[in-house]
Amino acid sequence: MNTEISRKQRLKFFFINVAAFAGIFLLLGFITLQLLQSSAYRQTDLSLSQMAENEHLIEMEITRYQQGNPFLAQMPNDQRMDKGPDGNNRFNTQIILWSKDGKILNKDVLGGRFTELENLALDKKNLDSIEALNLKSTSDSAQKLSFRSYTIKANQEDGIAYIQFLANTNQIADSMKTFETTLVLCMVVFWLISIGISFYISKMNMQPIMNSWRKQQEFVENASHELRTPLAIIQNSLQQLFTRPEHTILEESEPIAQALNETRRMNSLTEDLLTLARSDSNQLLLQKEAVEPKAFIQQLAQPFQEIAEMNDKQFILENFADQEMQIDEKRIHQVLVILLDNALKYTEAKEKIVLQSEISNDSWLIEVKNNGPSINDEDKRHIFERFYREDRSRSKETGGYGLGLAIAKQIITQHKGKLTVRDWEPRGVVFQIRLPMK
Repeated sequence: MNTEISRKQRLKFFFINVAAFAGIFLLLGFITLQLLQSSAYRQTDLSLSQMAENEHLIEMEITRYQQGNPFLAQMPNDQRMDKGPDGNNRFNTQIILWSKDGKILNKDVLGGRFTELENLALDKKNLDSIEALNLKSTSDSAQKLSFRSYTIKANQEDGIAYIQFLANTNQIADSMKTFETTLVLCMVVFWLISIGISFYISKMNMQPIMNSWRKQQEFVENASHELRTPLAIIQNSLQQLFTRPEHTILEESEPIAQALNETRRMNSLTEDLLTLARSDSNQLLLQKEAVEPKAFIQQLAQPFQEIAEMNDKQFILENFADQEMQIDEKRIHQVLVILLDNALKYTEAKEKIVLQSEISNDSWLIEVKNNGPSINDEDKRHIFERFYREDRSRSKETGGYGLGLAIAKQIITQHKGKLTVRDWEPRGVVFQIRLPMK
């Protein structure tokens, strides 16, 4: 992937993450404010509604108006008037009596508090419902008074047409403004922090893409390199035949055999590449069926036992698994052929190969051991990578491409199993397959 495409993709991820964080913060802020506003005024609104239903309270206010006595029947807990820190009048709750034509009737009872309500107007459209009111203070034109209002229709007693219940909410409004300011500042600060996080996330998002791209490039380069060698040999062999057209097939049997051998090697390589490609695209579908492990292992091991005997190598079979397994028999056969073939290749005469099969902890445990050369820790970390070969010169001699273990790993992983490698003390290697019973 060239640098320009990589940069554009990273910027795309970055802006998507920034926009996502911004959307989340805005949505969170909106929901928080809505919930806070509804809960902040809930008690005040409930109090106004209860006052409107309290006939005794209404009668008392009407009596005060009729007698012109604001102190009539006041109780110690009557706290409708409260002084704020600036000395101005602030109202906790107040009852306003309105005439039919929208005049305040109980202004004398209100006394000095009426000066704060001079700009109050009767709203006949929103009866029996809570509404928010904002009034300019006569003592301080820059200051606004906030109220929650609940108005009901009266029985026209002494000209009283409407009764309005007011609750001052300046304290709540000031608290809400402070909270809103704090919330906005926090959202801005955390959004700025999210920009840095977005940059880091976009970099992390690109990392697997770049790794995948590098692996793909390496895969193509390695495949091209491996295919180039047999193709070159086949081409040279065929060109050699054209230089001696008078020779018989028998006389040219060596270049023909060489070309056929390389063709078979190339065919094997392309099959391996196709298997890996299908696995990468999830097209390598498993066809699981019930298999008896003991018979399966016995049949698979027989030809390898014969080959080992022919080459003066010891082949030991420890076949104990006796519970039925659901596996893709063809694919597991392919994995074991890869492991046993490698064991035979890298084991010298008189050395030992062990194939062990048993049921352990609800898993089918298969181990292929050989006491040939050990594998160092660095090679163990890469041995299941494609085209990786511990000893390239030796791999060429044995005809390997470095794909076998990668294919084996893919197949076992698709079976939801594990394929691992470890040392076999004092000398040798153990490849272990662990397949789940279910």
